[in-house]
Amino acid sequence: MHTFGSPQKILFRHQNKEAESFYTLHGEEELPLYLCPKRGYIGITTTISFPSGGTIGSCNGIFCLRTKKGFTLCNPSIKRKLNMPEFPRRSESFSLQGIGFGFDPISDDYKIVRISYVKNHSFVYAVKSGTWCEIASPKHENQICSVQHDALFFNGVLCWVIHVYQTEPKDICICCILTFDLSTHVFGMIPLPTSNGHWITTGLTTIQGELYVLGALQLQPQPTNNDDLLLNTHSHGLQDYNRKTGVLSRVGDFNDASSLCYFYQCVETLHLLDMGETMGETEEL
Repeated sequence: MHTFGSPQKILFRHQNKEAESFYTLHGEEELPLYLCPKRGYIGITTTISFPSGGTIGSCNGIFCLRTKKGFTLCNPSIKRKLNMPEFPRRSESFSLQGIGFGFDPISDDYKIVRISYVKNHSFVYAVKSGTWCEIASPKHENQICSVQHDALFFNGVLCWVIHVYQTEPKDICICCILTFDLSTHVFGMIPLPTSNGHWITTGLTTIQGELYVLGALQLQPQPTNNDDLLLNTHSHGLQDYNRKTGVLSRVGDFNDASSLCYFYQCVETLHLLDMGETMGETEEL
């Protein structure tokens, strides 16, 4: 069932003038670079089924979405989805939580993790068993001030950017990476270099198998197979940067009535083929 050798695909989320989202799936060789305002996507006009909801993360071609009733896993390659229940307790604000999604290679299972750093209300959901299991919340000798909601999945480990209130040698809020091993259910902490005051850590990404920390002016860079980087910029939208030539090209909109909002890397896989149900066209969950 695993297809780790499958070619990379790019899922684009678009938005029309009515603020409605729709999705298109492309191979990297089909990356529609912006060459002419009137041309846009050349020969690619097909949208795909994809549930509406906040995307928590993706892994092996499976997307995890937060919905009104809980969570949904979906595989756009084969148009399958699997609905899952909300975590058992919802007593604290989302500003006091972190959520992540990834794959446990030891148990051969997908897992959703919800951590709380104020109360001991952290849980792991295993897709195979279909149950939530309560775990010990992350501990630190200093107070955790904030956790980014969405974790990056990297080599079997979920990684969150967090801020910790440090009292020694002086009162200061420092930035760290909180890790959670999906196989052992053990938390860890990776300190980040002290900021010079001009760097703002906004998230994490991977480039050529290595973990990178992102700054405010470099949002969601993702490498392609031809050594390009996809950049989601503030003022110029989605850009394709070729690291060999130094050429920066804009990724074209689907049509004049829409705009590109976000992108996700994925692979084509058969996961969820024997689970869940068929996805309808962009449905409300």
